[in-house]
Amino acid sequence: MSYAPHFDRILFLLCLLKFTDLSSISMVYNFRIAQLITEIDEETMGKKYNLLALPFDEYDKRYNGIMRNFIGGLGSFNYNFSPYSFRTDFAVSYVHEKALNRKTFNDIQTDDILFTFGRNFFPNKKTVITASGLLGVPTHKLLRYLHPSFGYAQFGLGTTLDGSYKFHKQNSLLFGARYIYFVPAKGKDILGNTYTFSLGNVGDILLAYEGKLKKKHALMMGYALVSHFGGFSTPRFDEVVKKENYLRSSWYAVYKYKFLIDDISNRILFYISYGFDHSPKVFGMEYIVTFWFAWSVNF
Repeated sequence: MSYAPHFDRILFLLCLLKFTDLSSISMVYNFRIAQLITEIDEETMGKKYNLLALPFDEYDKRYNGIMRNFIGGLGSFNYNFSPYSFRTDFAVSYVHEKALNRKTFNDIQTDDILFTFGRNFFPNKKTVITASGLLGVPTHKLLRYLHPSFGYAQFGLGTTLDGSYKFHKQNSLLFGARYIYFVPAKGKDILGNTYTFSLGNVGDILLAYEGKLKKKHALMMGYALVSHFGGFSTPRFDEVVKKENYLRSSWYAVYKYKFLIDDISNRILFYISYGFDHSPKVFGMEYIVTFWFAWSVNF
């Protein structure tokens, strides 16, 4: 190896360690693990269509001092043809990043488009289980080495199994498990070199409790454990990329209010979550705080 490429490699690694953010955020994937594909109750039974609008605001800080803010909105369309359902989710966000007390990136980006096809099973009167397949389609080129990415910007293939069990009419246990494989993509580093890489796959589980406070009100509290693993890069910068593999805990709460307008079922939801990475301690998240508000209509 000549001196010049070796120097470029050292410079690249130093810049990654100090100034860049290799991770991404995707609201379409995060929102899917925080909610069942369909909510089966007397108001939604027999309804074919669901529309949802969701503005969000997320703050996070990494252990290396990089801070980010994502402010945007998500839209979702769900078509039910019982016992099957088809859903698509899309989001856009204003992205702001700050490192070493100075702004390092500012832009508007689109998330991946997520398609979900699911089937509901009813083992008994108290249990609903939904098995589904996921397809994520990127909407912009992956330039992760240059700046934060909203959306994974890689094709994603996955499967989800989630469901609910009613203790009685007012209380339910919600659960979910998911695995997503991301197809490797090409990106560029700060020197303009092209790389084939993937920052890994995702596996997560969710456990939550939902209690109906009154007929129209409900409160959900839950926990999600997310594992991000299998990152690689060609040419090899695995000593950096593998530090992006993480184990993350998140706690969240959702308040739901449902009502009818001309026999059309409506829901308003308020969501807040707090999470952090157990590992790694270099690029990992010291904290992640997310707020969103959603309006859902079934007809």
